[in-house]
Amino acid sequence: MVTRRTLNRLIGGACALASTGGFTTRAMANSASDIAFAPPPPDIWDSHGWVRRAGGRLHYATLGAPDDQPPVVLLHKLGGWVADWRGVAPALARDRMVIAIDLPGHGASTWDGAPPEVQSVHETAMLVRGALEELGRTMGFAKVHLAGTSLGGCVAVALAALCPQMVERLALPSCVLGAARTWDEVMEKEAGQAGMFTPEGDPLPCPAALSRAVFHLDDAPRIAAEQNTSRRIAGRWIRPQERGVALTDFPTLMRQVEAPTLLLYGERDSFFLIYREEAEAQLRDVRSVILPDASGFPVQDQPDATGAALAAFLAGRAD
Repeated sequence: MVTRRTLNRLIGGACALASTGGFTTRAMANSASDIAFAPPPPDIWDSHGWVRRAGGRLHYATLGAPDDQPPVVLLHKLGGWVADWRGVAPALARDRMVIAIDLPGHGASTWDGAPPEVQSVHETAMLVRGALEELGRTMGFAKVHLAGTSLGGCVAVALAALCPQMVERLALPSCVLGAARTWDEVMEKEAGQAGMFTPEGDPLPCPAALSRAVFHLDDAPRIAAEQNTSRRIAGRWIRPQERGVALTDFPTLMRQVEAPTLLLYGERDSFFLIYREEAEAQLRDVRSVILPDASGFPVQDQPDATGAALAAFLAGRAD
């Protein structure tokens, strides 16, 4: 089983070696040449827009037509962007509108000035809330279904806990939902991430072989190349957001969530599944789905199965 500490060691060491072409193990022998950046992904969205919030603009993309059902709002992973959801969104847009949001500093969401030292999960959740309230007035909705993976799931939990009147259902594919860490623990973890970031705080690219080894991805070359591109765009916003997650006590937040909640994991996941037991213990109305023979990134690696599971949950079906 891969813990967060082990993952940091693996990624930090592997990325540092890759940046100098220094891999020596047989399994990673070609990893330095395995680093790639993806071109802009296909634009599957019907429309794009921006909502001005304090200090910046949140970018959103929509798919499907507004109707009398609450739209489903999609929030991406740390260092991701709305394109992470492009394989899942069409399945959800068949009977409702989909709104995907680039979190602060990610994708096409732009902020004035340098990133803060910490971007708290609560702060990000309230920025998303403000954007959704504004969009709701123009598009005619008051409630949403909310789905978030990784960082997006953490933000979704905070939003559901703090604004229960807004969230109809909550879906959490592959999320880290642990107890809060101290600042010293956060700094100790970052000291072991020297190979993941430049001294200035910019993320370094990682090889596809490492993504495959840690998350058991089927389509590691594509996903790793896309992630290298999206992480480069997010740049120095990654660490402040990661610190915000680490400093948040998710068991406390989960106890406040009233919305029916879906926990979604890949069967081959060895990273996110360790948080399942705690989440099931704290959430009031929760069910878990394990996707057969799926990796730790089912949103991008198994989008058809992920879309089907999310659509069934949003429709209130048990399948």
